[in-house]
Amino acid sequence: MLALGLAHSATATLPAASSPSPEIHAAPATSQPETLRTRHWSGFPAQPPSTFPLRSSFFPLRSSFFALRSSFFPPPSSPDPPHSARSLYEAGRYREAIAQLEALLDQLRQPGADPSLGEQTRLQIGLTLANLSLAHQQLGEWATAERHIAEAVQLLNSLPARTATVQRAQAQALTILGRLQFARGQADAALESWERATALFQQVGDLAAIDTQMNQAQALQSLGLYRRAIAQLAAINQQLAAAPDSLTKAQVLRTLGDAQRVAGDLDAARHALEQSRRIAAALHAQSPTPATQEAIAAVTLSLANLGRARAIAALGQAGMTPTEAIQRLKTPLSDNRARRAYEQRQQRIATTFLQQTEAVLGLYDEAAQVSPSAELRLQAALNHLSLLVETAQWEQARSRYPDLQQQLDPLPPSRPTLFNQIELAQGLTAISQASGGNPGLEAIARRLSRTVQQARELDDLRAESLALGSLGHLYEQTGQWREAQTLTQQALNLAQQIAAADIAYRWQWQLGRLLLVQGDKTGAIAAYSQSVQSLQAIRGDLVAINRDVQFSFRESVEPVYRQLVDLLLDPQNPTPDLERLVQARDVIEGLQVAELDNFFREACLDTQFQLDRVVDLSTLPAAVLYTIVLPDRIEVILKQPQQPLRRYTTPVAQETVERVSEDLLRELRDRAYPSPEGLALSQQVYDWLIRPIADQLTENQTLVFVLDGALRNVPMAALHDGRQYLIEHYSVALAPGLQLPDPRPLQQRQFRALMAGLTEARDNFPALPNVEKELAEIQKTLPSRVLINTSFTQQNFQNSLSAAPASIVHVATHGEFSSNAADTFILAWDSRVNVKDLSSLLQVQELDSPEPIELLVLSACRTAEGDRRATLGLAGVAVRAGARSTIASLWSVDDEAGADLMIEFYHQLTRSPISKAEALRQAQLSLLRANYDAPRFWASYVLLGNWL
Repeated sequence: MLALGLAHSATATLPAASSPSPEIHAAPATSQPETLRTRHWSGFPAQPPSTFPLRSSFFPLRSSFFALRSSFFPPPSSPDPPHSARSLYEAGRYREAIAQLEALLDQLRQPGADPSLGEQTRLQIGLTLANLSLAHQQLGEWATAERHIAEAVQLLNSLPARTATVQRAQAQALTILGRLQFARGQADAALESWERATALFQQVGDLAAIDTQMNQAQALQSLGLYRRAIAQLAAINQQLAAAPDSLTKAQVLRTLGDAQRVAGDLDAARHALEQSRRIAAALHAQSPTPATQEAIAAVTLSLANLGRARAIAALGQAGMTPTEAIQRLKTPLSDNRARRAYEQRQQRIATTFLQQTEAVLGLYDEAAQVSPSAELRLQAALNHLSLLVETAQWEQARSRYPDLQQQLDPLPPSRPTLFNQIELAQGLTAISQASGGNPGLEAIARRLSRTVQQARELDDLRAESLALGSLGHLYEQTGQWREAQTLTQQALNLAQQIAAADIAYRWQWQLGRLLLVQGDKTGAIAAYSQSVQSLQAIRGDLVAINRDVQFSFRESVEPVYRQLVDLLLDPQNPTPDLERLVQARDVIEGLQVAELDNFFREACLDTQFQLDRVVDLSTLPAAVLYTIVLPDRIEVILKQPQQPLRRYTTPVAQETVERVSEDLLRELRDRAYPSPEGLALSQQVYDWLIRPIADQLTENQTLVFVLDGALRNVPMAALHDGRQYLIEHYSVALAPGLQLPDPRPLQQRQFRALMAGLTEARDNFPALPNVEKELAEIQKTLPSRVLINTSFTQQNFQNSLSAAPASIVHVATHGEFSSNAADTFILAWDSRVNVKDLSSLLQVQELDSPEPIELLVLSACRTAEGDRRATLGLAGVAVRAGARSTIASLWSVDDEAGADLMIEFYHQLTRSPISKAEALRQAQLSLLRANYDAPRFWASYVLLGNWL
């Protein structure tokens, strides 16, 4: 048995770690740690998601190819002997290449040579030193590599940069320097080196500038700056558009597709990757070479990663993670009829996911079989293993281990090798836990301990932190809390030392779980709070936390927020102090904002006015209900005017909340008449959220909901108390976050409106004949400029907003809100307008007018059917539009009923001082009291943002 002392030996000579923050106290390491063992415990799951990204076939750093061709060998007129340093290097015979380069260096520096040396000789020495560095890098001999490249750069920079030859040599040395910096985890420095190299190559008109620009894109992705990387790669692709097909062109397209996949634009990624595959296949058919074969293998691996991304995205739209899908397939169906139907739908979705992943596994195998590159074969094998682990195919996963071990263990230490070792150890930990200790945890601990030592030898603090934290997680799995805590604290100290908040938050989360299971709830809350703070510090770069679609927001980020709220709102303490209530409310806001950031893959919500303050200062009575769905209960925090926060709890399983919400949405959306089943479900949700505080609410008050989880899909106006709908007593509004952009009541009634719509069928969407009536009637009440059918193009819409700013923008056209930003759009005559493009169109007005749009109305849109998180798209539109308020529909409504509701809404809004929420309420009541009493006709419309 392996004692923990072996693991600690990896860290025994660490520099003294900085003391932990005062809120968290790490237990000292035991002097004689106990042996690794398995122990079961209760508490939050000790299974954090994989720390590492899906291994992609990243393009080889181009310095390893073109710099050799440009600097290793004599000028083109000279012969290139078959056993030259370049040939040896390209054959992987690095020691022999080094021997030849050192002999050449000795010859150039032979005794008796002129101390000042000629410019040509110094240039040759500089290039030889640079190539020596490159060869030593391949062997993981970083100190020697660094010494050689530093001397090379200094020597070449001392040459008068008068000729293209000197500038090209300087650029080549900078490229090799960037390669070294990147391999050692210094992506910022590598980016700067490659930028300088690109400038020099461009000055002399050398096409190698394309290679260094691709390297820059690699560095940008490593830093999490995917949009910059995509812009750079798109520009390179444009440069090559008119050029004949080449491996470089295929490489650029593949790298662009990889970056687009990570940024969530899966359709664009597929287009780029299919182009890359077509070019690579055509080149291989014309002239088969190892390089064309490698290009085919690389794009096959990228397409496999894309297929995996699409499978997980589809699963996410159904509201499930891979873990939940596998569990659903293993769990027997319920005997309850309603619950059974819900579970059967989940089973069908989970089965489809598994079928899709089987196709992906086949592509991983294909990439490994085709590739002549050991590195790419290893990447494909690691991806294959991680997908087997993710889909709980333990026997197959275990069978893959010996081959992976044989491929990985002989490799010299480097940052990629260290990351591969840690990823393999994490996969093996999951396999061991699921397979009764095979492979043994002791062997996994040895692997991680060795990785810690290698990271220290490379002075790679990030890799060291990741290895230590993973080792701590291994001991967390076995129930050795104090040892796990010590290792986790060391990992955290290192992450904080290099300001790596993207990994620090993981170790703070892990530390919180460890403190909690040891009974230190105060320390656990402090650790969780720090984890949330770390996440908020990097909210603009959340995509950088895991650089591929294997990153699941629901598994990697969301649990931190929810588990902290669970601790703050202890069900054993029904009256927590106000400070904890405020913190819990703020954590809820943090989760709402983080979800929107993740939706757009960038920070998007930056507001100043807290809802509490608006409620206290407004003359219109309102109450805010902050909800959060936890595994065993719904927590609601209530804010009433001039009153402190109060909290109430409803014990109910999360699965029940999801099932009831889904069934209720279906009843409301599909029934043309109020059904007993729908009313019963509406009353169920009313009992959870409203009944506990119904006696504290006043008639005609505005209820502002900050909804969570599956509750977001439920129109609150349709909740029923057994006698009447909620809308018959209160105005209703939604807030996408806990803050509003400059919330003010409507200042005056002389509105300026821009209205746009389609009546004709377009892009496979049906005609909307009542839109013409809707816009004409609204125009009688509200002076407006109207764009309809052929006049409603993106450009005309933008020009109209720019020419005359509008306080109200009303768009009556088809549209869809999805949990994927790329699939969230409205339909103009000439094209679909994506949510980000819509944001840009609407914000044109900000350039010409100090006043924002008061109200954006999307009267014929819907949330994507079957997408349980589609309301993220609705919230995303509301936030990014820049309007103070947004009205939109959760499902496609009857064309005539929708037109009547909108006409009445504007009639209410313009006739007398009235809030937007109350105007919408009166319009909904007008339909409810007429011939449209079923919620299907009126309940889908929701108001987001400023309700005043």
